[in-house]
Amino acid sequence: MNIERKRTQLRDIGLRGQPFHTSGLPTKFVQYHSQRAAFRFLNKILTDNRGIGLLYGPESSGKSVLIHQFVHKLPADLTVAVVDGTRLKTAQILSKILAKFGYEIELDSVDELLNLLSVLLVQQTRAYQPPLLILENIDNMYPSALSALCKLAALTAHRRFALRIILVSNRDIRRVLKSRGMNSIAERLIGEFELGPLTAKEALIYLYAKLQACGVDRPDGVFPVDICDKLHLASGGLPGKLDGIAMSTIDRASNFPVQPEDIDDPAMRKQSPRREDSVEAKSATNHESPQLMVTLNGKTLQEFKLTDSKVLIGRSVLSDIVINNQFVGKHHALLIRVQDAIVIVDLKSTNGTFVNSHRVRSSVLRHDDIISLGDYRIKVIYPRSRARMAVEDFNTADTATMKSIADIRRRNARQNVQFADIGKQKA
Repeated sequence: MNIERKRTQLRDIGLRGQPFHTSGLPTKFVQYHSQRAAFRFLNKILTDNRGIGLLYGPESSGKSVLIHQFVHKLPADLTVAVVDGTRLKTAQILSKILAKFGYEIELDSVDELLNLLSVLLVQQTRAYQPPLLILENIDNMYPSALSALCKLAALTAHRRFALRIILVSNRDIRRVLKSRGMNSIAERLIGEFELGPLTAKEALIYLYAKLQACGVDRPDGVFPVDICDKLHLASGGLPGKLDGIAMSTIDRASNFPVQPEDIDDPAMRKQSPRREDSVEAKSATNHESPQLMVTLNGKTLQEFKLTDSKVLIGRSVLSDIVINNQFVGKHHALLIRVQDAIVIVDLKSTNGTFVNSHRVRSSVLRHDDIISLGDYRIKVIYPRSRARMAVEDFNTADTATMKSIADIRRRNARQNVQFADIGKQKA
């Protein structure tokens, strides 16, 4: 497409500047459900006497933008330091904290830096209110720097802790924070919050709000609703990734509104085969079974191929996928496979079943969805999965579900008896 013609088209639809930024501050801050909940959690850290909390979420989940907005809304008289702890040595991180608090001091000794910072924190807590330290990328900090942080966390003045701390991480590091040597942080930890992705509806609102902020009166003239759905699918609902794909899609488009082939994402290209190739592609993938990867703290514990129409997940040994954990129910959830769709049904568990950080009673699963049961994660690998649809299309009534569980338990019990008989014969 002629560059000048494209510029003319962009002017005609009212687009001024770049609405989607992959670095720096966004053109417009658009809040969604998970971010609003995160704001409430961060405010709770400031009001709770313990005053330490963990915010985590994958890269591109919008943590840095959220932190910037949170700091922007804090009272002007509150002393705040935002520090990136990635691969910083102890002296470096202490110097950065001091500098952010307004003290540019050149000291090389860790003890001197720690003592000076301790005195300043205690004095300010006595005079005003405890300062706030927001420490980003704590999962990439050196153990020695974490040790220094623990010493700061133990400081008190007038029976109050002298420093409030928001820990920001790309992953759940509760095990690290509660490990030996981290007591001063573990005892003050009020909780953790996982920043979740945008829903498809929130992604549409997000995209349209940013386009309107750059002068587009009719955002559907750039991204029709079905294109917004595809962009959401390609990005996994992660705001940073959504910005990047939206930006490249506008750059690639030869006309407006953009078309599905303009979306520069390999997964989308696989989902939209050429018509002449569709029959071949369907027969080639017809026998592919869904796979489930069970992980704990990023470590894969088991891989499970979903070949049965119904699979029971729970703590009981009669489950198909056994997860022996106190936060997982005896019969926690049921997976039901109907043609190309997989449905997960929560079996009225105490601690709930979560899909992509959202609690569900039942939900149709898609490729790359993450099921959370307690501390365990189950990743769905199934490129042929259907788009998400109403769960009511499936027979998941209580009576049918309970019958399915009973059938599975009888089947697994028979298998256990068979294994036992084989063992006796060998003996």
